[in-house]
This record gives sequence, structure tokens and C-alpha cells, in this order.
Amino acid sequence: MHKPIIGMVHLPALPGSPYANGMSRSKLLDAAKRDLDALLEAGFDGISISNEADRPYLTTAPSEVIALFTWLASELPRDLSIPFGCGVLIDPLASLAVARAIGARFVRTSHTIEVGAFGVVTQSPAEILRYRQAIGATDVALLTNYSPHFSTSLDSRDSVEIARTYAALCPPDAIQVPGAGAGSAPSLETVAAVRAAVPAIPVLVASGVTADSVAAALDVADGIIVGTWLKREGYIYGAVDPERARRFMDQARAARDS
Repeated sequence: MHKPIIGMVHLPALPGSPYANGMSRSKLLDAAKRDLDALLEAGFDGISISNEADRPYLTTAPSEVIALFTWLASELPRDLSIPFGCGVLIDPLASLAVARAIGARFVRTSHTIEVGAFGVVTQSPAEILRYRQAIGATDVALLTNYSPHFSTSLDSRDSVEIARTYAALCPPDAIQVPGAGAGSAPSLETVAAVRAAVPAIPVLVASGVTADSVAAALDVADGIIVGTWLKREGYIYGAVDPERARRFMDQARAARDS
């Protein structure tokens, strides 16, 4: 697919997380299926499942979250004809384990050392890549981010130099370029610079794209991951708005066709 658009299915808060509201397993699945159906009807090229509502995130996901996430994520993509991925926030090893179990094509992860809203977070590429090899998940693509969300990177180099380093040492299957947090857009100049620095690796705009900015984003990137803007009134923890999803993909198709 030329310049794919990946839509996010954000699971409701799962039991054990601070904002869980006692939803039954079946109701959690119904809510996720509703969002998935809206994305499929709009014509998204791929989907990614995450437990976005389980904030604030733990660097080691609890067993109860991994177990329920695995069940939900195995039920959702039955008979799905488009690629799907997953991410257990913010635990890359759990993400890979779940992906291996459910047959996901990719995971969204990070290679960062950061401090901020989620404490001190270290996501080591050496550990992630060795674990992927150990569990036989080398066919699970890594969509990797080098910039922190809601935190400050302890790597003071600019994003272009960081991308060059990782491309040389442990090239990911795609690089994600996000803004400062969910729903925030990165500088398109930065996206273009990263893409120019590592031309052999696809570069995705990973947050902050809207229906009005999708054409500009696709002009400099190889694809887009979108979640927040698709929600009703742009509220990240709400339901996907089918009209917003349709509008986004209409604009994306027009941009790709041109």
C-alpha cells in the first residue's frame, strides 16, 4: 500500500488501571469493535490496538492487563483483511509477546531514555531485539519512535542524528515521528529531515494529524498513524466518530491520488 493510513483502536480502561469503571469483558469488546467497525467502514489501510486508557502507564505491564489485552486483541481482528498491530503501553516486551500470540503484523515501540510523566523510562533496543529473536517474532515489524511523549529525552542529540544512529546499528521496519504528546503534531520540517537522513526506512507521522493537515503530512512522510483526531470532539478517550473517520480517509485518498 502506498502511504498507508493506520487508525488506532484504543481499548477502554482495563481492570486494575486507575480509570477502569467496571466494564465487563463483553462490554469492553463491544466498545472496541464499535471503533474498529468505524475505521473499517471509512477504509483505513491498517489498524493498531492499544490500551491508551490505562494511564498513567507502567513500564512493565501487569499480568491482568496482558491477559485481557491478549483476549480482546485476539477477538477483534477475526477475518480482518487489512494488517493489524498492537501496543501494550508502555511495555515493548509485552507488546511483542501479545503480537506473537495473536498474529499481529507490527508493534509500536520506542528506543528512548526519558524522564517525565511516567517516571524514568528506558526502552533498550538491545533488549527489545533480543527478546523478539528469542520468542520467534522476527516477522513482527517494529514501528519505532525515538522521541518521548510527555517527557524529556536524556539523549540530547537532535532527532535526525538519533535516527541515523539507530538506522546504522539496529534499523527498524519504520520510524515514527510524533509530537510532544498524543494528539500533538510534530514539525513537518523534522519529519522531512528524518526521511531525508534515512531514505531506506519508511517514516510515519505518528500523532497530531487532522483531516485538514493530512495532505501536507503525506507530502513529506511515507504514512500516517492517527487516533485522537478521529474521536468525537477530538477527545482521545472517547469513541471513534464515524464521520470524522470518513472525512479523514476521504482527504487521505484525495492526497494520495494527486
